[in-house]
Amino acid sequence: MKLSINKNNTILYLILFCMILPTISFLNFEIPIIYLLTPVGIIILLFVLFGWIKIPFVLKPLIVLWVLIIIQIFITTSYSTINKLGSFIFPTDIAQYVVRFVFFVSFIIFSFKGKINKDKFIKAFLIILIIGMTIGILQWLPWSGRTFFIELYPFRDGVEQLSHLNRPLHLIRMHGFPQMATANGGIASFAFILAYSVRKYYKQFDKITLILMIVSIINIFASQARAGMLSVVFSIFLFYLINIKYEKRGLKPTLVLIGLFTSLASIILYLYQSGNLFISLTYDRWIKLFETSGGARATTQPEYFFSIMEGSDYLLGLSKPIINRSAISYGIEIEFLNIFVTYGAIGFILQYSLIVFLLTYFFKKINKRIEDKAILALLVASFVGLFSYQIFSVAYFFFRELRIGLFPWVLMGVTIGLYERYKLSNMSNKPETRNDCRGNQL
Repeated sequence: MKLSINKNNTILYLILFCMILPTISFLNFEIPIIYLLTPVGIIILLFVLFGWIKIPFVLKPLIVLWVLIIIQIFITTSYSTINKLGSFIFPTDIAQYVVRFVFFVSFIIFSFKGKINKDKFIKAFLIILIIGMTIGILQWLPWSGRTFFIELYPFRDGVEQLSHLNRPLHLIRMHGFPQMATANGGIASFAFILAYSVRKYYKQFDKITLILMIVSIINIFASQARAGMLSVVFSIFLFYLINIKYEKRGLKPTLVLIGLFTSLASIILYLYQSGNLFISLTYDRWIKLFETSGGARATTQPEYFFSIMEGSDYLLGLSKPIINRSAISYGIEIEFLNIFVTYGAIGFILQYSLIVFLLTYFFKKINKRIEDKAILALLVASFVGLFSYQIFSVAYFFFRELRIGLFPWVLMGVTIGLYERYKLSNMSNKPETRNDCRGNQL
């Protein structure tokens, strides 16, 4: 029997697999391996800009927004560093935006041109995320290979994680393949949203989606990621809104939502009263967060940066090089405040205009007229995933996250490309209407 291998599917699996590999050192920077493909994406982008590749119309305003964001970052950094430090410092943070931009555009192009099969992509994305979530579990559970996976995906140098291995499981904070517990909670909530969307709206890959939902929830709780928990809870509310929009009725989704939250609250209350160590620890962490008014990210960090801002900083921002040289070099962990402080009001408006544009695009496309349920599931996952990530970003970064920041942009890129191709195909398949000489349809 002759073995048949689809080249496009093989490349897709390899690219997605690269997204969960450990970071490497490149030109004195720690980068994900997938970033090495950025030059290919830049070439594709140049082909688009020169008009050598046909693109869907929706990509044009998106490219304009992305280019404006990148130009604004460069202007802010130039003005701020020359004005405050006396010399220009190149904005290395611009690389994060460029990488997201070229991968986003590339995946739109590939899927729009029919190079990505929707079923293969969904299955591959689910499997890769299962592998990613499993890496975190293998770091967390006590077994002979735990140390290997911690050293392969260390948080900082891994010393702290290795020193905690003799603790009970509920006191070991999982960092996962993102190599940071909070970031792991973010990608786990995103994985849960994707799995549920596919299971609910596509009704395919039932076993794979169930496995991904389970390992995602384990990752969120084992990471003790409050932002990830908040993101999942918020996503349930968003799914409720989607159901109302899609089903054109509100009573059944409302009853389901009430029943779900009642059941969830009852289970959590029962476990807490029974002395479950995981639930008790999670409860204590939330209480501590409220008692400290959100902790340093909501108090000390914003107060410090707003105290050093002056005049034009509110319009253009301090720039990342200035923040790197400040007393809090990583900035504000509440991302919308961090973007305002780093890039000013102009940068804030540009970056969140991009988010609003995408959210509006995905939400408007979700309706019963879409006969292709795979594309419907991807639209729902893109909308809920992007919106929930903005909720998650009250505790950590969405635009700036290094190791796993490409996952949402790959999903959204494929979704846009597949939908625009589907829409174009539907238009071309519609029967043409002929008119008589008076303009009446025949």
